[in-house]
Amino acid sequence: MFPKKIIKNYIYVFTFLIGALYTLSFPPFNFKPLIFFSLATFFYFLINSDRKKSILISYVYALSIFTTGISWIFNSIYFYGGEHLVISLFLTILFILLMSTFFIPIGLFINKQSQNVSYLYPIMVPSVWVFIELVRSYAFGGFPWLLVGTSQIETLFNVVFPLFGTYFVSFLVIMLSITITLVIYDRKFISLGIKYLISIVGLIIIFQIYQPNSLPHKNQKPLGVSLVQPNIHLGIKYDKTKINLIKNKYSELLDNNMHNLIILPETAIPTLYESDKNFYKNLLKNKNTNLITGIFRYNKSNNEIYNSMLSLSDKEYFYDKRHMVPFGEYTPLEFIFGFIGEILNLPMSNLTEGKKIQKPFIFNEAIIHQLICYEAAFPSLLNITNDSSFIINVSNDAWFGNSLAPYQHLQIAQSRALESRKYLVRVANTGISAIIDQNGKIVNKIKLNTEGVINSRILALKGITPYMRFGDYPVLMLIFSIMLFYWNSYKKYG
Repeated sequence: MFPKKIIKNYIYVFTFLIGALYTLSFPPFNFKPLIFFSLATFFYFLINSDRKKSILISYVYALSIFTTGISWIFNSIYFYGGEHLVISLFLTILFILLMSTFFIPIGLFINKQSQNVSYLYPIMVPSVWVFIELVRSYAFGGFPWLLVGTSQIETLFNVVFPLFGTYFVSFLVIMLSITITLVIYDRKFISLGIKYLISIVGLIIIFQIYQPNSLPHKNQKPLGVSLVQPNIHLGIKYDKTKINLIKNKYSELLDNNMHNLIILPETAIPTLYESDKNFYKNLLKNKNTNLITGIFRYNKSNNEIYNSMLSLSDKEYFYDKRHMVPFGEYTPLEFIFGFIGEILNLPMSNLTEGKKIQKPFIFNEAIIHQLICYEAAFPSLLNITNDSSFIINVSNDAWFGNSLAPYQHLQIAQSRALESRKYLVRVANTGISAIIDQNGKIVNKIKLNTEGVINSRILALKGITPYMRFGDYPVLMLIFSIMLFYWNSYKKYG
């Protein structure tokens, strides 16, 4: 790949640069092939280094990925938390440093000392990588951002998502990348590399041909939906003196051309629903109109406040957010980190988590599966059965400003649509609002930081994909079986 002398002298600089290439494979750049080059080069560095150096290279690689890819969290901490510059920088850097530790085990497994079992790298390295992705997706509230598999939306890997999910796409991409590394590293791996390459291509072909009965088929009853993106920035949204201005904007955007299902973004009005019920009722154009919007609601019986989604017609129904944002909507380990919330004085940062099992909304006999903001990153929250349904995701990405986050968030929503083979309607305050079809394709959208309305028609598709039926259990069984096999081989030959 590079002359060994240059690699040796500037190894950490090169590592940081290829980490940045990893980020460029995600939106808004979408240079998807770069992730293969980035990963293959990263593995090449590791395989030429001793264990101690490999661990450090892994950490630097992660630092680069998270610095270039998720430093936008500074925007949400700074603007959301009272514009404390020093504290916001400290928390952002701390978060990146902690997230980067997840990559350390990669250096433990790939190095000069483990070359006796390098023939198992093409299955072991993907297993370790996917295991790390799963852990960081759920540990301490979870942060499933910049997953390798997510970068491959709208590629030949599309056929894999509804069968085995995003993590198995990660597995295949890592397998291909480490195979490329081994072939470049030593010609003796060429025959092995060809076998693995044929296996991957064969799997993709089989997945392309395989169309099980459980895959959704079209219900020929299009549903009219209207998506409203008000583009209300934070300086206005949480200014109590601007509430009437916000209400007037919604009233102006909702004209007589709206379809019967009108969808507003997360926490459309930053006040408690109970104090503004009449406003929402007045938005209903006629008795056939159904309004779905994000709200803050107060439950008097338990004295709790929820980040919720409201379905309003002649009756009202609620969905309460189940997966809260750490430090944004609740404070984990409050007896340790409680002081952070006090310093930042975050608005609505002590919300209550919704029940794990909640009823979906229903519109024109179609079932609506609800996701609020950050929940779109967690496929396990979709309780899809063999139903005629679609997904609604409301969000407020204004916290992230004009950064990479809204584009990355939209791509994550695409992966949920593709895994479930359902239409996904995404409505965000400042964008990016979009209609995503069952193939993960964006068929209509409103640009970031733009006010607008989408009037369109979608399909409530019937069926359940293998991934929605079995979740990540098949992938977990696969990687743990491989790890067990690797461990036995390492003890024997390592």
